Amino acid sequence: MDALARLSSAEIAAVTTLVDAATAADGVRPLNDEAVLGLRRPGETHWLLSLEEGVVGYAQYSPVFGSGQLLVHPAHRRRGHGRALLDAVLDAGASGVWAFGNLPGARALAAASGLREVRGLLIMERPLTTADAHPVAAPPGVVLRPYRDSDAEDLLAVNAAAFEHHPEQGSFSLADLAARQAEPWWDPAGLIVAEGVVPGEASGMLGFHWTKRHDAATGEVYVIGVHPRAHGRGLGTVLLDAGLAHLAASGCERVILYVESDNPAVRLYERTGFAVTHTDVLYARP
Repeated sequence: MDALARLSSAEIAAVTTLVDAATAADGVRPLNDEAVLGLRRPGETHWLLSLEEGVVGYAQYSPVFGSGQLLVHPAHRRRGHGRALLDAVLDAGASGVWAFGNLPGARALAAASGLREVRGLLIMERPLTTADAHPVAAPPGVVLRPYRDSDAEDLLAVNAAAFEHHPEQGSFSLADLAARQAEPWWDPAGLIVAEGVVPGEASGMLGFHWTKRHDAATGEVYVIGVHPRAHGRGLGTVLLDAGLAHLAASGCERVILYVESDNPAVRLYERTGFAVTHTDVLYARP
């Protein structure tokens, strides 16, 4: 099982089929958006575990984020394949490996490999109703509107300021934005921008709520970012409500979100009806 710098179209298709099989069996997608985009993005390292039946295991290491992700076909688990993929990722320099849903098999593999939990990512959910289609009013001097192509640089600047210490979101780039705009789910109307004036400063972008639709019934609070200069104005709540209203008006019946377990925003989400459904865990060596 050799490390690969790139995957062919056929190999990407095989990994996609593998991801679908694991998702159907576990109820949790084993790779996140970054890893799915990383199948085609230069710079990632890949491992394919193949048997006569085809590709039954896959792992990816992202030097940018320093972490790895892996999966094994449900019919080929408990045969040492997961350990082989995990060892390959860690030996390549990964500081940790994600376990999405933190399923029993992942916990057992981590324990057997001497890894421990170092980070938790909560997945929260709530239903959407017709009442959600009516957001609260924006604060005086603030305007909410859909994203425009000319907003790209301002969006990246607000995102960088809002997530300065976040290990993944803080490094979001123009190339990352373009990659998501090429995805089938991209909808500029679902990226809501807040612009206005901060006392003593010129008018500009203050925050945004980027929503995402998974299917006809399910939406996601993809990213909410508020520039630190606009803190204390209740803008996070206003943007949350605006995004929920957009998803509800689009026909979504439920909404999910991902949030760090130690993020103070968890309390905001709980107050607005969200509840934790499962947890993703980053495992690392002590």
